[in-house]
Amino acid sequence: MSDSHSNKNRFGLDADTHIPKDVPLAKTPGHKLRTSNTIVDRSALHQAQIKLKDQAVDSKALDKMDDQEFEYVQFEDQVGVIRKSAGEEEEVKAEPVPNMFTGPSYRNQKERFRFDGHKMLHHLDRVMNWMQGERFAPIHIDMGLTKFCNTACLYCYAVVQNMTKGTMIKRDALLRYIEDCGKLGVRSIGFIGDGEPTLNPALYDATVLAKQVGVDTSMATNGLILDMDRAHELLRDMTFIRINLSAGTPEGFRRVHQSTEENFHLLVENIRELIRIKKENNYQCTIGLQMVLIPECFDEVIPEAELGAELGVDYFVIKHCSDSEYKEIGINYENYLSLEDMLHKAESISNDNYVVQVKWNKIMAAGESDLYKDGYRKYDVCYGTPFLLQISGNGKIYPCGPFFNKDRFYIGDLHESSFYDMVMSDRYWEVHDDVANSVDVHKDCAIGCRQDYVNKFLYDLKNAPEHVNFI
Repeated sequence: MSDSHSNKNRFGLDADTHIPKDVPLAKTPGHKLRTSNTIVDRSALHQAQIKLKDQAVDSKALDKMDDQEFEYVQFEDQVGVIRKSAGEEEEVKAEPVPNMFTGPSYRNQKERFRFDGHKMLHHLDRVMNWMQGERFAPIHIDMGLTKFCNTACLYCYAVVQNMTKGTMIKRDALLRYIEDCGKLGVRSIGFIGDGEPTLNPALYDATVLAKQVGVDTSMATNGLILDMDRAHELLRDMTFIRINLSAGTPEGFRRVHQSTEENFHLLVENIRELIRIKKENNYQCTIGLQMVLIPECFDEVIPEAELGAELGVDYFVIKHCSDSEYKEIGINYENYLSLEDMLHKAESISNDNYVVQVKWNKIMAAGESDLYKDGYRKYDVCYGTPFLLQISGNGKIYPCGPFFNKDRFYIGDLHESSFYDMVMSDRYWEVHDDVANSVDVHKDCAIGCRQDYVNKFLYDLKNAPEHVNFI
């Protein structure tokens, strides 16, 4: 039985957590999130089956939504139904316009970045390997390089992943892993994980080596301790650098990132310097900003959109906050529904060289059916983990970030084994099969997970309808 706590957090804002009464709690959980420093001890859960029965939803009750009306149409012995919004007027048809076949009157703007979707269609060779039951290397790997950070962001998911001060992947193990990724044909690595990557001094050499062995790299960083003497190597060899910034003002930075206003000014100067070096040397690395949307930074959206335009970064992306399965961060996703006008205003600040983009599909998930917004997926199986692997900042490998510290899904340690051998091992594929066969994506997984878009694609592919040639 879960203990749902609805109260005000220390900022006077609503917080809603679902931490069961009998779940083990971490004794040293790290910094406070939006709510408190009450964090579930996932390493002590073992095989406990903690069911959140009060979140179950009867799908049969969704036959007709509250704002819908049915209009029945009968023809001979057949009856059809037209679903209409309540009070919907009969559509007034415009005068027909002759088709002059003079070409399109409107052209959609080309999508420069795809933040809200997937790119699996560009990797059909790996998809065919999977369909044929063959073993293959991941297309992409998200990985931490450390298990600690120099800020304490309110929305930090890593706090629920057992952050450990001073723990990082050692240099030799990291570089050996990079070489293995080249041999395996891994196509990209994101130094995007549980800790701050720039706290690992081997980051820079790993980036250079990855370029040499044909693996694309990227990084998500708070940007405060970048080694500007080695910025040339990052900008030359990385595909993109994303600055995790969820505030556009010094005061907002202090509040959301639990840092100092002086550090906000330091970060802004670091970004300016990165952009200067990039332009002067014609480096192709994309530089962007990312905001994790929580109530404490709703008023920072427009200031940061304007800041990004003034700095000259390539993009500013606004994403949902990924809460844990126990909602320890305490996000009420329905609050996002009231922000649509403001978020559209932020997107209007885009220009020819600068993209402001909202991850609408996940931010507006609360507007979906009761089933979907409460976590029930539009697929039943997680197939995505072999394509998009995740590695913790201590070098331990798991199929998915939320499974960090769960022994059942532990694959191996970069300090103890060759990554190449691990990918080819029976244990590696047994874990991925365990995820596909045993994980209930409707109950066991957090909303808006990393593999969500990939899973929708793979599930449709695996569960093809009849008559596929009639496209």
